[in-house]
Amino acid sequence: MKKLFSSQASVETKQIMLYATGLIIIPLLSNNQLITGAFVNTILILAALNYSLKKTFFLSFIPSTTIFLTGFFFGGVTAAIALMLPFIWAGNFLLMLATKKLFIEKKKNYFISATGGALAKTALLFCSATMLASFSLIPIVFVSTFGIMQLATAESGAMIAFILKKAKR
Repeated sequence: MKKLFSSQASVETKQIMLYATGLIIIPLLSNNQLITGAFVNTILILAALNYSLKKTFFLSFIPSTTIFLTGFFFGGVTAAIALMLPFIWAGNFLLMLATKKLFIEKKKNYFISATGGALAKTALLFCSATMLASFSLIPIVFVSTFGIMQLATAESGAMIAFILKKAKR
Protein backbone atom coordinates (compact mmCIF):
# COMPACT_ATOMS: atom_id res chain seq x y z
CA MET A 1 0.00 0.00 0.00
CA LYS A 2 1.32 3.44 -0.93
CA LYS A 3 2.13 5.80 1.88
CA LEU A 4 -0.41 8.51 2.49
CA PHE A 5 1.93 11.34 1.50
CA SER A 6 3.77 9.75 -1.40
CA SER A 7 1.65 11.06 -4.30
CA GLN A 8 2.62 14.12 -6.33
CA ALA A 9 -0.51 15.93 -5.19
CA SER A 10 0.52 15.44 -1.59
CA VAL A 11 4.01 16.80 -2.26
CA GLU A 12 2.40 19.82 -3.90
CA THR A 13 0.04 20.28 -0.95
CA LYS A 14 2.95 20.05 1.49
CA GLN A 15 4.89 22.68 -0.45
CA ILE A 16 1.92 25.07 -0.57
CA MET A 17 1.37 24.56 3.18
CA LEU A 18 5.06 25.32 3.73
CA TYR A 19 4.57 28.59 1.82
CA ALA A 20 1.52 29.33 4.00
CA THR A 21 3.53 28.67 7.15
CA GLY A 22 6.26 31.03 5.95
CA LEU A 23 3.65 33.71 5.27
CA ILE A 24 2.46 33.41 8.87
CA ILE A 25 5.90 33.31 10.48
CA ILE A 26 7.82 35.91 8.45
CA PRO A 27 5.65 38.89 9.48
CA LEU A 28 6.19 37.91 13.12
CA LEU A 29 9.99 37.83 12.89
CA SER A 30 10.64 41.45 11.96
CA ASN A 31 8.74 44.71 12.10
CA ASN A 32 10.90 46.11 9.32
CA GLN A 33 8.52 46.53 6.38
CA LEU A 34 11.25 46.29 3.75
CA ILE A 35 12.62 42.99 5.03
CA THR A 36 9.26 41.43 5.83
CA GLY A 37 7.67 42.64 2.59
CA ALA A 38 10.55 41.38 0.47
CA PHE A 39 10.33 37.85 1.86
CA VAL A 40 6.52 37.79 1.80
CA ASN A 41 6.54 38.85 -1.84
CA THR A 42 9.22 36.25 -2.59
CA ILE A 43 6.92 33.50 -1.31
CA LEU A 44 3.89 34.87 -3.15
CA ILE A 45 5.80 35.01 -6.44
CA LEU A 46 7.35 31.56 -6.03
CA ALA A 47 3.96 30.05 -5.19
CA ALA A 48 2.36 31.69 -8.22
CA LEU A 49 5.09 30.52 -10.57
CA ASN A 50 5.24 26.97 -9.23
CA TYR A 51 1.56 26.17 -8.73
CA SER A 52 -1.85 27.08 -10.07
CA LEU A 53 -3.40 30.29 -8.81
CA LYS A 54 -6.49 28.30 -7.96
CA LYS A 55 -4.46 26.36 -5.40
CA THR A 56 -2.45 29.33 -4.11
CA PHE A 57 -5.08 32.09 -4.10
CA PHE A 58 -5.59 31.79 -0.34
CA LEU A 59 -1.93 32.68 0.26
CA SER A 60 -2.66 36.29 -0.69
CA PHE A 61 -4.72 36.68 2.51
CA ILE A 62 -2.24 35.29 5.03
CA PRO A 63 0.51 37.87 5.66
CA SER A 64 -1.69 40.94 6.14
CA THR A 65 -4.19 38.96 8.18
CA THR A 66 -1.37 37.80 10.46
CA ILE A 67 -0.15 41.37 10.85
CA PHE A 68 -3.67 42.64 11.51
CA LEU A 69 -4.50 39.96 14.07
CA THR A 70 -1.25 40.42 15.97
CA GLY A 71 -1.05 44.22 15.64
CA PHE A 72 2.66 43.66 15.05
CA PHE A 73 3.33 46.44 12.52
CA PHE A 74 0.72 49.08 13.03
CA GLY A 75 -0.13 48.80 16.73
CA GLY A 76 -2.86 51.31 17.56
CA VAL A 77 -4.14 51.85 14.03
CA THR A 78 -5.84 48.49 13.64
CA ALA A 79 -9.10 50.07 12.43
CA ALA A 80 -7.21 51.84 9.65
CA ILE A 81 -5.38 48.69 8.62
CA ALA A 82 -8.70 46.83 8.64
CA LEU A 83 -9.93 49.23 5.95
CA MET A 84 -6.86 48.44 3.87
CA LEU A 85 -7.09 44.63 4.21
CA PRO A 86 -9.28 43.97 1.13
CA PHE A 87 -6.95 46.11 -0.97
CA ILE A 88 -3.85 44.37 0.41
CA TRP A 89 -5.39 40.97 -0.35
CA ALA A 90 -6.27 42.09 -3.87
CA GLY A 91 -2.80 43.60 -4.31
CA ASN A 92 -1.07 40.39 -3.26
CA PHE A 93 -3.19 38.37 -5.63
CA LEU A 94 -2.64 40.90 -8.41
CA LEU A 95 1.13 40.53 -7.94
CA MET A 96 0.79 36.76 -8.24
CA LEU A 97 -1.61 36.90 -11.19
CA ALA A 98 0.22 39.51 -13.26
CA THR A 99 3.66 37.98 -12.71
CA LYS A 100 2.43 34.50 -13.62
CA LYS A 101 0.40 35.62 -16.66
CA LEU A 102 3.22 37.71 -18.09
CA PHE A 103 6.01 35.24 -17.41
CA ILE A 104 4.37 31.84 -17.94
CA GLU A 105 1.52 32.55 -20.36
CA LYS A 106 2.82 35.55 -22.31
CA LYS A 107 6.45 34.33 -22.20
CA LYS A 108 7.76 37.77 -21.23
CA ASN A 109 11.16 38.30 -19.65
CA TYR A 110 11.10 37.45 -15.93
CA PHE A 111 12.08 40.95 -14.82
CA ILE A 112 9.49 42.59 -17.07
CA SER A 113 6.89 40.17 -15.69
CA ALA A 114 7.85 40.76 -12.07
CA THR A 115 7.96 44.52 -12.57
CA GLY A 116 4.52 44.39 -14.19
CA GLY A 117 3.18 42.51 -11.18
CA ALA A 118 4.91 44.86 -8.75
CA LEU A 119 3.58 47.96 -10.52
CA ALA A 120 0.04 46.55 -10.62
CA LYS A 121 0.13 45.77 -6.89
CA THR A 122 1.65 49.15 -6.03
CA ALA A 123 -0.82 51.09 -8.17
CA LEU A 124 -3.79 49.37 -6.54
CA LEU A 125 -2.48 49.89 -3.01
CA PHE A 126 -1.31 53.46 -3.56
CA CYS A 127 -4.59 54.54 -5.15
CA SER A 128 -6.59 52.82 -2.42
CA ALA A 129 -4.52 54.39 0.36
CA THR A 130 -4.71 57.81 -1.30
CA MET A 131 -8.49 57.56 -1.61
CA LEU A 132 -8.98 56.39 1.99
CA ALA A 133 -6.55 59.04 3.32
CA SER A 134 -8.36 61.78 1.38
CA PHE A 135 -11.50 60.91 3.38
CA SER A 136 -9.40 60.81 6.60
CA LEU A 137 -10.21 57.12 7.04
CA ILE A 138 -6.55 56.12 7.36
CA PRO A 139 -3.44 58.08 8.42
CA ILE A 140 -1.71 59.99 5.62
CA VAL A 141 1.52 58.08 6.36
CA PHE A 142 -0.17 55.00 4.88
CA VAL A 143 0.05 56.62 1.44
CA SER A 144 3.84 56.27 1.39
CA THR A 145 3.67 52.90 3.16
CA PHE A 146 1.41 51.61 0.41
CA GLY A 147 3.23 53.44 -2.35
CA ILE A 148 6.96 53.39 -3.01
CA MET A 149 7.59 50.96 -0.15
CA GLN A 150 5.28 48.40 -1.78
CA LEU A 151 7.13 48.76 -5.07
CA ALA A 152 10.47 48.31 -3.30
CA THR A 153 9.33 45.20 -1.42
CA ALA A 154 7.68 43.64 -4.46
CA GLU A 155 10.76 44.22 -6.63
CA SER A 156 13.05 42.94 -3.87
CA GLY A 157 10.86 39.86 -3.51
CA ALA A 158 11.04 39.28 -7.26
CA MET A 159 14.85 39.45 -7.17
CA ILE A 160 15.05 37.00 -4.26
CA ALA A 161 12.63 34.64 -6.03
CA PHE A 162 14.77 34.82 -9.18
CA ILE A 163 17.93 33.98 -7.24
CA LEU A 164 16.22 31.08 -5.46
CA LYS A 165 14.85 29.70 -8.75
CA LYS A 166 18.30 29.91 -10.34
CA ALA A 167 19.98 28.31 -7.32
CA LYS A 168 17.48 25.45 -7.38
CA ARG A 169 18.44 24.60 -10.96
